[in-house]
Amino acid sequence: MRINQDLDNFVHTTSHDLLAPLGHIEASISIMNQQHGSFQELEPFLEIINMSVHTFRGLINDIAAVAKIEDQAILTEAVDLHDIMDNIQWSLSDKINQNNATIKRDFKISHIQFSKKNLRSILFNLVSNGIKYRSDRDPVIIIEALTKEDYIKLSVHDNGAGIGPSGLSKIFEKYGRILTEQEGQGIGLYLARKIIDAAGGNIRVESTPGVGSTFIINLPVTELSL
Repeated sequence: MRINQDLDNFVHTTSHDLLAPLGHIEASISIMNQQHGSFQELEPFLEIINMSVHTFRGLINDIAAVAKIEDQAILTEAVDLHDIMDNIQWSLSDKINQNNATIKRDFKISHIQFSKKNLRSILFNLVSNGIKYRSDRDPVIIIEALTKEDYIKLSVHDNGAGIGPSGLSKIFEKYGRILTEQEGQGIGLYLARKIIDAAGGNIRVESTPGVGSTFIINLPVTELSL
């Protein structure tokens, strides 16, 4: 326990302390970017630096996100699923419109006892991926929520490109990206699994290439889940 606490403190402190010098680097690079044409021979290197700094900031944010999972998992409340989805659809409205995506809800229950921030993060990631990894068809994403026996079942189904057997084996691994040409560090599903595991649940995926994917989340029922 003491080792884990020390490690958590180290991760929090390190990720925070790295942001200050990174900010100075970004400010310096921004000034150089504004001097367009003055450093023509350096422009290829500036592109590499810009990309590296962007990736570095993403990694620092990922480290901080992993460190916060267990702390946030403890802070639960009765989360309104419709409010969460209203917020997610508003946040993704540009991508939804650009891709002519349709988001459908089938909620047999309206509330889940969970960390509101963590649940939003999970559903945002799954809905966003359903749009990002689309097929030639207009994206259709269906979010379901119901109670089955002694657990709550959440599922997110899409009609996207789907995932092959080799991808299914690593999709929940850290940095387990399936399509490397897409932006992102490939940590979203890893974080989702960590959050769900910390809450005593589990997540799995069923997928067929060219047909789509269904992510199924099972969570323990609590007396405040409705």
